[in-house]
Amino acid sequence: MNRFRAENWFGLGLEKARKLVFLLMIAACSLLLAEMIHALSGEPTEPLQRGSSSMAYRNISTASGSIDAHSQQTVAITGQDPGRSYNLTAGELVGVVVANELTDREQLRKWICMIEKRTGKQTLTQLQVETKDGPLYRLLLVDGATLDAGQRKQDDARIGRLMKDPRPLQKLKQAQADDELKLQKLISLMPRAFVYDYDGAEENLLRITFRPNPDYNPPSYEARIVHSLAGTILVDTQRKRLARVAGHLVNRVEFGYGLLGRIDSGTLELERVEVGPQLWKTAFINIHFSGRMVLFKTINKDQFERRSDFRVVSSDLSLAEAKDLLVSRVPPSPQILSTRK
Repeated sequence: MNRFRAENWFGLGLEKARKLVFLLMIAACSLLLAEMIHALSGEPTEPLQRGSSSMAYRNISTASGSIDAHSQQTVAITGQDPGRSYNLTAGELVGVVVANELTDREQLRKWICMIEKRTGKQTLTQLQVETKDGPLYRLLLVDGATLDAGQRKQDDARIGRLMKDPRPLQKLKQAQADDELKLQKLISLMPRAFVYDYDGAEENLLRITFRPNPDYNPPSYEARIVHSLAGTILVDTQRKRLARVAGHLVNRVEFGYGLLGRIDSGTLELERVEVGPQLWKTAFINIHFSGRMVLFKTINKDQFERRSDFRVVSSDLSLAEAKDLLVSRVPPSPQILSTRK
């Protein structure tokens, strides 16, 4: 009889334990569902990040520009709204900006734009359009001068070859996609990789300085290089978007004790411009690194580019349509381009 009671009690206890586990699972799923609904609400100015005190921000109010009570510093943004102040630490504001940048990059759009780039000792002006097969460009100017008959024939022949065999464009498209994934990962590391401080205002933009966070452990070669940078960030506080980044390498970076590669010195400048509602594009790239290490397939260690006149094009644009679009666009005036610095 005692044995039967013990077994009965054990069975009842096991059943209660099962019910308790089931209730706990329901509660956990409810919490997870609530987090998913919040994440999918589509409001880029109210992101939720985890894993670092510098990124622990919630309930961002675009009306007051404030953040919850754990923020310690109030900053007045002169030139944009004199009566407006922001109760965010510099690191928290960078976290908001990074979340908005990553949200923007998820929007799949194709563009046509003008590009001025330095190749060796030459400055080339190209009109480039993105297609479903990859980016196609047409050369317009060399060192500010229009192409002569021989140069135009040569560039048209290059485009003709790509029309017949788009594999080089498709390979470039894949390389750009791979680099974009790397850049997204590096951007997502910014709030944790650096220590940030407010440093006044510049041309109606908020200036923030950054330096390597000594408590951060970079997870990759690319992250080690980024983590070795220090410099300034300019932020559009009304839209909470990144307007400019300027950095320089503060420490030499070696891989495999220098046997696999190294970066001796380097500088980086990037500028972003608004091209539409909540749409920003990179308008200026100035990169100079010395050393021997290839990290990106489409980004050189010496690169200088200016991009302008961004226009959205069809997401399924064919190469034939792209060629017609490039030919129909009026080329820029050499006199106008020669005045740009």
